[in-house]
Amino acid sequence: MTRILCFADCVLLAMLVVSVVPDAHAAQAQGSRQQASYADAERHFRAAIDANPRLPAAYLNLGRFYQEHASEDPGAIRKALAAYGVLLKLDPANVEGLYQTAYLHACIGEWSPSYAALERLPADVRSRPQALVLLAADLAGNGQSSRALQTAAALIDHPDLTEIDLLAALPALERAHDDALLLRLFSGLDRRHLASAASLRQLGLVEGRLGHLDRSREALERAVPSERGPLSSLLLDLARVAYKQKDYEGALGYLAHARDVDPQNPEVHFFFGLACVELNLGSEAYESLKKAVALAPQNPFVNYAMGAVSIHRHEPSEAIPYFEAYVRMKPDDPRGRFALGAARFYGNDFEGARADLEPAARIPETAAGAHYFLGRIARQLNDLDTARDQIVQALQADPHHANALAELGLLQTRAGDYEAAERSLNQALALDRDNYAATVNLAALFARTRDPRRAEQDARLDALQRNRALAGQEFLRIIEVVK
Repeated sequence: MTRILCFADCVLLAMLVVSVVPDAHAAQAQGSRQQASYADAERHFRAAIDANPRLPAAYLNLGRFYQEHASEDPGAIRKALAAYGVLLKLDPANVEGLYQTAYLHACIGEWSPSYAALERLPADVRSRPQALVLLAADLAGNGQSSRALQTAAALIDHPDLTEIDLLAALPALERAHDDALLLRLFSGLDRRHLASAASLRQLGLVEGRLGHLDRSREALERAVPSERGPLSSLLLDLARVAYKQKDYEGALGYLAHARDVDPQNPEVHFFFGLACVELNLGSEAYESLKKAVALAPQNPFVNYAMGAVSIHRHEPSEAIPYFEAYVRMKPDDPRGRFALGAARFYGNDFEGARADLEPAARIPETAAGAHYFLGRIARQLNDLDTARDQIVQALQADPHHANALAELGLLQTRAGDYEAAERSLNQALALDRDNYAATVNLAALFARTRDPRRAEQDARLDALQRNRALAGQEFLRIIEVVK
């Protein structure tokens, strides 16, 4: 399957989580009930405070209540901080009030107020793991990385350390954006044999972000047998790492397992389809992305990927509705209009293709591809001068555009400039040794010039075609092993 479109972009989009609400009306009704229950409970807590406004426990309970419902109310953290603020006016030494104030400020990236609250805790409390982990986050958030790592070392050596101390503080640690600190903490927890699947997953994720892909995969693999949460999420993490390692067969293995345990997850089908693209498994990519679209029809990235695969099938115009959906949902992304133009080109709607590609040619991000397709349109219409001009502009925008070089070689062959044609085609193959258009065009050049290398080039073309067929057979073997 020739990959003309920006599948590298699709791969990046594949790292995004595809979220779907299967029944919007049911979800809305459930949300309304939860909001009513939350509001009723809030009124009861407020009534208790009105009845006895000087009772510290009432503010402590209200603060806890808001923390528990932070996912339902965007303002809940601020409300909790306000409740703890009143508590600390009534009881300035209240340990839980001080700790929760420090914790909540850290969770929203307010490092100085968090640090100030920790400093007010008694010395013995400040030396406990729960306080030390917040201190490390505060220091990292304030840019004091070396002090944060020193605090982490003391924390990891603490005899009372438990896994929950780190996991409970994870929102604050992640807010600090210090992967070196996270690595020190979770690798230390692992060395002390205190890491469950949840902590091993965090270790694997941070190793991956730091580019330690082998270690990332090893940690995530160790998490699988004891994972108590959704297994598909962990398998997706593993698939992402395998993908970055260019182990596409391994990624498919993880994704096939994830598909078995979570068949209604559109992200699994989406990512499965993209991995198939990398292995030139067009039919399998098509079927998987078709399922993803059915599960997440309003996700623009799923529609884009489905269009990109459909464009290379027997009826390329099938891709047009998917790219139209992407353009509708992401009108400011020039890639959508470019892809729609390419789909119209493959569907032989040259006028419609021009209408989309000409604006795309004026945008640096899509200029090379747009000029490339405009050149092919001109060649199809036998306007070889315009075709040559458009391909030259494509290569000016991107000198490493292998398909444009292959097209230039074809145009040079037609013009009888055989030496230049061979140079262009060899340059295309140097950039992409399996480039199908360059391989075909070089074979055609050798046939026209009766070059003695013709048989060798024909053999290369046959091998390239056979490898595509073998890739499909290998895919079937992978799936059989996983099952």
